[in-house]
Amino acid sequence: MEWQGLFNGSATNRLVDSAIASIMKIASEENAMSLAAGEPFGALYPAEELRDCLMISFSKELPVWGYSNSRTGIAPLRQWIADWMARDGLLPQWANSDSLFITNGSQEGLYLLCECLLEPGDTVIVESPSYPEAFGIFRKFGAKCLSVPLSEEGPDIGVLEGILKENRVKFFYTIPTYQNPTGFSTPDSKKQSVLDLALRHGFVIIEDDPYRNLSFEGRPEGTYIRAAGDKKNVAYLGSFSKIVAPGLRCGWVVAPQPVIEKMLKIRIMGTLCLPEILHYGLWEFVNSIDLTEYLEGLSRTYRQHRDALVSSLMRHAGPHGLELAVPKGGFFLWGRVPWIEDMKSFALYAIREEKIAVIPGKEFFLGGHVEEDTVRLSFSKVTPSMAEECARRLGTALKRFRDL
Repeated sequence: MEWQGLFNGSATNRLVDSAIASIMKIASEENAMSLAAGEPFGALYPAEELRDCLMISFSKELPVWGYSNSRTGIAPLRQWIADWMARDGLLPQWANSDSLFITNGSQEGLYLLCECLLEPGDTVIVESPSYPEAFGIFRKFGAKCLSVPLSEEGPDIGVLEGILKENRVKFFYTIPTYQNPTGFSTPDSKKQSVLDLALRHGFVIIEDDPYRNLSFEGRPEGTYIRAAGDKKNVAYLGSFSKIVAPGLRCGWVVAPQPVIEKMLKIRIMGTLCLPEILHYGLWEFVNSIDLTEYLEGLSRTYRQHRDALVSSLMRHAGPHGLELAVPKGGFFLWGRVPWIEDMKSFALYAIREEKIAVIPGKEFFLGGHVEEDTVRLSFSKVTPSMAEECARRLGTALKRFRDL
């Protein structure tokens, strides 16, 4: 059978390989140390506690072993998330457990929202740089993606206004808190400017917020969805992947009721239902811990990782041109080496010659103005004992690459 001629236009023309996955594969093959993986630190997974909680879930009566009738997610977990977000002041008054839709990670949440909203030719605005796996979803649905520059002060409102003057936009995709890849957070004042434009021009905001609870220096800024209030023009994506374990594949969407109803219909045609056993186990877990203490413990460890890596990088790579933006939370450092004209070539050199993996910044740009001298460095899995060697290898790679 010649399968190639049977694929539809989306599979043939719109799907592209993940550049990050490609670099990670090469790093694994070369047995390189990694500053590339945007993943939680495995030692922080509450494995023993989750096993105990899942055993409780496994011991439940027969219904958890069958098809779930809770197509939006089990009610106790939805209620717990809604209560938690409300206590933290993240939700508008209209949002409750019925406004919450459990997903197979936040990636599925974004996919379902796009399935509801996008048609071929629609225009989407993204931050520049931003999360490239989101770009892939937008392309899959045939959207035209335009970018607005992002700085430590948030998205450039002047550029955003210029785009809106010339384009009818369906939605703006944003990671407002400890963003991937930059670590930047959008101030509340800038969020209000974006919300004002959204009302004036009739577009939706999709707020992807997986890093919010990994804060190292005080409380993070507020949410778009809370600031929008009764306007109901924001859909919020949350996730347990960064704070519990990504293998549970559990995230959520908070959205107005018409969106929830559409996503429910799409789920029935696709995944049908979610695994209640896992979600009851997760619900048991979040009810068995002191959440504040638990999150503070995660943040304390990740801050130690950040501080150790930044200090080591400044000693070993700083003298060879590395400049860093140091975030107040999350997983990532955004770096720049002004003399490098092609960071991808450097990244491949660093992996193969010095056994250290980084992600070139260009992979996080859609096109147009691409900052070729930028690099994303992840500190999440780099312990203080590893930081010195990682930084030494990167510094050596920079020195030798410059001398080529």
